[in-house]
Amino acid sequence: MSYSINPCVWGNMFGLPADISDKYLKMANEAQIKSIVWIFRNVNTPIDANTISKSIGKPVSAVEEALRYWASVGVLNSEIAPAPAVQPAAAEKPQKVLPVIPETKPSYEQIKIRCKEDPQLEQLFNEVQQILGRTLGYDGEYSLLMMHDDYGLPSEVILMLADYCVNNGKASYAYMRKMAKSWGEKEIDSIEKADAVISNLNSVQSLWNQFARLTGIQTPKPTSVQSQYLLTWANEYKFSMEMIYCAYEIMADNCAKISFKYMDAILKDWYQKGFRTPEEIEEEKKKSPPAVKKNPKALQGTSYDMDEFKRRADKLPVYNKGE
Repeated sequence: MSYSINPCVWGNMFGLPADISDKYLKMANEAQIKSIVWIFRNVNTPIDANTISKSIGKPVSAVEEALRYWASVGVLNSEIAPAPAVQPAAAEKPQKVLPVIPETKPSYEQIKIRCKEDPQLEQLFNEVQQILGRTLGYDGEYSLLMMHDDYGLPSEVILMLADYCVNNGKASYAYMRKMAKSWGEKEIDSIEKADAVISNLNSVQSLWNQFARLTGIQTPKPTSVQSQYLLTWANEYKFSMEMIYCAYEIMADNCAKISFKYMDAILKDWYQKGFRTPEEIEEEKKKSPPAVKKNPKALQGTSYDMDEFKRRADKLPVYNKGE
């Protein structure tokens, strides 16, 4: 049997972006497809999960997940009001932007002249050499001189930076220069500021180790974007790793590949609603039971079994710093 389009249906039409069919149709589930079709059919109607739920016969929770999915892939824009601040935020200081390290490197003679002008530079070279456990050579001396002179980092801050890089297996001069440039732009010019930054970096690694342990992710270190998400979820939203893992499970059920942006949309929603535990999320789901039970597992969403959560934590490998 062959099929063709009935010409009569061409009379009443609406537009749908080609990306939806070309990029996302294969990955999208039923609720996601129905929701986005309804949205583009009703472009002049406010996007409301309750309204869409009644129109497409899907639970509100499934529609909310669908909206987060389409926002995560860029088809929808998502605007979530920030939580009210306890105190008015101070005006941000414009970030200082430093130039890249110049390609014309100073000669050995020029480095020696600087060391004579400032004896502390030679002492810095010797101490960093001990931290690295190798002779500096020209590349090392040049890099340290740029950190000190061009990026404005005091000797004690450079020593802390070098120690951190060695402890984390990133003691190449290129990496140290890149990190020093970032510190210079952020004016990390004191022991106290450097200590706060290093504590923050260690906190990110600890969070990533826990996250990788639960999810089975093999990457030993997070990207800078992933690091920022983890810090926001843990420090700003004050979520436990249980809550972060719950968001991961929902994301995994709705996305073909890992998406921290999708997880962030989920956790922002929970933060705005005041949810603090997986049990509170389960209670919220019970308030909007599935309208159809053809596929109970798909419609009811992820079940946060704490026993299973603990079993996974015991079985999955742990990735320590430096591995």
